[in-house]
Amino acid sequence: MDFNQVIQNFQAAMLTNGVTPPDCIIADGQLQRFYIQGDKRGSKNGWYTVFADNTPCGMFGSWKEGVTHKWCSKRRESMSNRQYKEYKQQMEKAKLQRAEERASEQAEAARLAKHIFYGCLPADPVHPYLVRKRIKPFYAHQKGSYLVLPVINFDGNFHSLQMIASNGDKWFLSNGVIAGHFIPIQHQPVDRKKILICEGFSTGGALAQLYPEACVIAACNAGNLKPVAVNIRQHLPVSEIVIGADIDQVGLLSAREAARAANATIIKPKFPPSASKKFNDFNDLWLCLGSVERQI
Repeated sequence: MDFNQVIQNFQAAMLTNGVTPPDCIIADGQLQRFYIQGDKRGSKNGWYTVFADNTPCGMFGSWKEGVTHKWCSKRRESMSNRQYKEYKQQMEKAKLQRAEERASEQAEAARLAKHIFYGCLPADPVHPYLVRKRIKPFYAHQKGSYLVLPVINFDGNFHSLQMIASNGDKWFLSNGVIAGHFIPIQHQPVDRKKILICEGFSTGGALAQLYPEACVIAACNAGNLKPVAVNIRQHLPVSEIVIGADIDQVGLLSAREAARAANATIIKPKFPPSASKKFNDFNDLWLCLGSVERQI
């Protein structure tokens, strides 16, 4: 197979897997970055590595989607043992390059998160989002019109930031690690016997005002409830861990999985019959009733 055919076949494999390839493919066995159509302008979430010698093969994916695909010019049954060994070595090299690149980007995001956060002043208590959600700023800082929330690990080390606009739009710092990390809302988990874990900042804000004695943290999303709860349980084996669940299907399922994995209990908002069917978390209940009955 000539070089041009290798490149064309690799690009075809990318297209087959839903990744629009760059026009120019550099087949030097090194990790390359590129823009993926539909992503934020200027971003380079796409990556690939191509080996064009001997048994041409490659690997590609998207940091944003968290997907990885492998490609080889030959099927396993048509390879000699030597060719297959070479292929495995090249894939391992590509995997290592990808891991090193990702680790470097995540470390830079962590450094940037800390720099941005401490470069901002504490949030204005009358920020429109806080007023609308009827919650305090807690640990939030503010940059211009945006709330800036730290995403940290149990030891307090920064890993990312969440920004919240006045209208409620939210986004995270690029390349920051969310999995297993959380937004601190009230107190620190290390010195509390009761730990409340919920999905979002506003939900945590309502729970914090309801349970002033508890440590309250937000997992950022439903899928991160379990990793956060398990992480907290590993550090605090005898503390009471409570999951403040959203009552939509995904929220309840994720809360139950987190509770089982971390030996935790669950509390759910109990809405009156007259409440909007769109309500599904403790902040909605806080806004609906003006006060909430303690469940634990």
